[in-house]
Amino acid sequence: MNIKEIVQTPYTTNPRFEPVNDVVFKEYAGELYSERNYEFQTLSDEVHFESDLAKKECLVEKTSRAMQLEDEPFYDIVEMGLEIPDDIIIMHKGKVEAAFVVMASGWNPGKVRGMTLQEVHQPVADNNMLVKASEGIWKAMTSGQSFHRHTWGISPLGSLSNHPQHIRPEYTSLNQLYFRVEHERTFTVDKDTAAFFIDVEVYTLPFIFHLKHEYKELIKDSINSMSDNVLEYKNLKKVKELINV
Repeated sequence: MNIKEIVQTPYTTNPRFEPVNDVVFKEYAGELYSERNYEFQTLSDEVHFESDLAKKECLVEKTSRAMQLEDEPFYDIVEMGLEIPDDIIIMHKGKVEAAFVVMASGWNPGKVRGMTLQEVHQPVADNNMLVKASEGIWKAMTSGQSFHRHTWGISPLGSLSNHPQHIRPEYTSLNQLYFRVEHERTFTVDKDTAAFFIDVEVYTLPFIFHLKHEYKELIKDSINSMSDNVLEYKNLKKVKELINV
């Protein structure tokens, strides 16, 4: 894993999408399924929904057929969400109509039903560039080309899910923290429909620091370049104190 491709210095909320040939899933191991199913069983409507429009337009079926995921397509968002290793958000005509997100990084997936990308991005700190880019992101999502971007964070929770309902433990050392990486991939279903697939990886922060000596300095410099609003939004104020000791 090349942290230099993930962590920006100076930090910016401007989305960086790179074209990719296809959306490829990692191996879906039993441990990953158990963790995803636990989040689904525990948080239920907080992590998934399928609008009436999504059902009427058969958006889940269309998405799974377009991706050729199985011999038989999936017909509802829960079935699809549990049978693939990635989280999924399906949009139609610029609005979020279905989602199964059990690995959320500090946001509530159940609250984005019916939102445009501009509305989804409103809570993000220093969001001007992200909001301005939202229309362009949607056009890219329905262009027929798939795109990939990274987002990252640091958390005292080692679980794949950092849903707001999960209590974050207290910490006094960087050794108690975890580095989270989200891989977001887009997929065009048709001219009106597209999907986000989100894969999350979690590593102990000491592991990242030990990969290469310069990674700690890179993360430190990125955090130090963040505004107070971003530090608050990403829950990094205490991390900034600790990493600068």
